[in-house]
Order: sequence, then structure tokens, then C-alpha cells
Amino acid sequence: MSEASASGNKAASAVAMTASSAALACGVCCVVPLALPAAILGSVGGILAWFANAYRWLTPVAILAVAVGWFWVGYQAYRTGHRPGWQTLGIMGFATIMGCLAWLWPRIEPVAIGFLRG
Repeated sequence: MSEASASGNKAASAVAMTASSAALACGVCCVVPLALPAAILGSVGGILAWFANAYRWLTPVAILAVAVGWFWVGYQAYRTGHRPGWQTLGIMGFATIMGCLAWLWPRIEPVAIGFLRG
């Protein structure tokens, strides 16, 4: 084998290694963004299914947490003598509305589904 042939093989080998490394890097960079959303959606679906099964005991716990939150805001306002901030009242009001909607959801759901179906 001549010296030119040996250096040609080394060059071809280096080009092949570089191309295969680039192909691997591109594959990883392209597959992960395509596979990640599917994995996340599958995980979120499982979590939502768990919450759907936990509705009966989770909703009263959430309502209790909102009630304790209102008690705490009132206690802090009484203790310090200052009125709560508008952000606090807004967030607690939003939590109260969401809690009421969650509590009433079994009655709202059939009406909403009937409305959406047409």
C-alpha cells in the first residue's frame, strides 16, 4: 500500500467519523424536540386522570384551604390593624370563585356539555 493510499484512507476515515458524529448530533437534536411534547402530554394526561378520580376528596380539601386562607387574611388584618392589599383580596376572590365552580361542577357539567353539543 502506498503512502498516498494510506493518507487517503485516513482522510476518508476522518470524514466518515465526522459525518457520523454530525448525523448523531442532528438526530438527537431533532428527535428530542419531537418526542418531548408527546412525553409531556402523556404525563399530564395521567395526572389529569388522577385528579378526575380524586375529585370527591380533593374539592372539599381545596374549599377548606380557601376558607383557612380567608381566615388567615382576616386574622393578619386584625392583628396588624392594616387592610389587606388589593392583590391579596384579588387572589383570594379568584380562589373563592374557582372553589365555588369546582364545588358546583357536577351540576354545571351536564348543562355545559348540552350547550356545547348544540
